[in-house]
Amino acid sequence: MKRNLSITIVTLIVASSMLHASHTQSSSAQYVQGTIISVQKHLVSSPADALTTPTDAPLSSHDYAYEVAVRVDCKTFTGRYQTVFDYLPSAFAVDQPIQVRLSKHVLYFDLPNHPEMKMGIVRRTSASGAGCGPNR
Repeated sequence: MKRNLSITIVTLIVASSMLHASHTQSSSAQYVQGTIISVQKHLVSSPADALTTPTDAPLSSHDYAYEVAVRVDCKTFTGRYQTVFDYLPSAFAVDQPIQVRLSKHVLYFDLPNHPEMKMGIVRRTSASGAGCGPNR
């Protein structure tokens, strides 16, 4: 019984230290310089409207979605930001430099006077041409 308890305690200590190291490593990822290359605004219809409106009238949009493409080195990442407000910070203007932190599925933007903004990655492309060799 004591042996099982000791193994459980050691396992919990090791697991918690691994989780802490993983969190510290992901939060300490560095921001890199990127450039906004396109911003597209989309109106998104809410599926709940179809259930609550018993008419034949077309669905009305209540949400806005923005697809922001940012180039980092020779790769372009397109992030999607969805909101109920018709607002996107002015830092997301075409040809503007921006600080971005990349993760597997999310782009994190460091904006002045705003909290860290995140967007889910919907597309990744690699560029070829001048400055983008085969080893990148």
